[in-house]
Amino acid sequence: MKDLKPKKQRLRLSDDVSLELQSLHEIMGEANLSLALTVAAKLSGPIVWIGRAGHVQSIMPSAVGAFLDPARMVLTECTSRKELLWAAEQAMRCSGAVLTVIHLAQGPNLKESRRMQLACEQGGGMGLILIERNAQSSAAQTRWTCQPIPANDTPLTPHWSWERTKSRNGGRPGRWHVTWGGYGQTCDVHMVCLLYTSDAADE
Repeated sequence: MKDLKPKKQRLRLSDDVSLELQSLHEIMGEANLSLALTVAAKLSGPIVWIGRAGHVQSIMPSAVGAFLDPARMVLTECTSRKELLWAAEQAMRCSGAVLTVIHLAQGPNLKESRRMQLACEQGGGMGLILIERNAQSSAAQTRWTCQPIPANDTPLTPHWSWERTKSRNGGRPGRWHVTWGGYGQTCDVHMVCLLYTSDAADE
């Protein structure tokens, strides 16, 4: 029997890499902000950024400005994991937020992530979870590990390693060498595949 459920729209990061909208994604690693800000730059509309005081207050407009207009960001401080999860779920349900980003020390469990995935589907935006320590079994569509790469030849251009370690929609694991070429908010990111094939078959 043919599946009549409509396919979710996708956000293209490069010619052969994309992320599902209306879905939850997890990002780990020292350079997790690089992927989160790249996604934010490629979307249009309000962004809700949720975390404890240390995370939210460390968001520097001058640094964010290399990726997007900081005025698009709604910063939300929470004092406990319970508050973080509640605020994220409410933001993801809101149709006015194209992206919700939440900082968690430990990744969401299956129940927590299912609630957020359903909230993304209801609101129509994307959810990104920045995980500081360990991930758990979850309903997130993808999981990424992002690390900085030293680049002595181009010290003013950021270089990162983005590795996709999990995909629930059929995409295989992969790793890319990424450089940001979007100064001036052109949202360009250059991804060189080190391991994997394209996402084209998933679309």
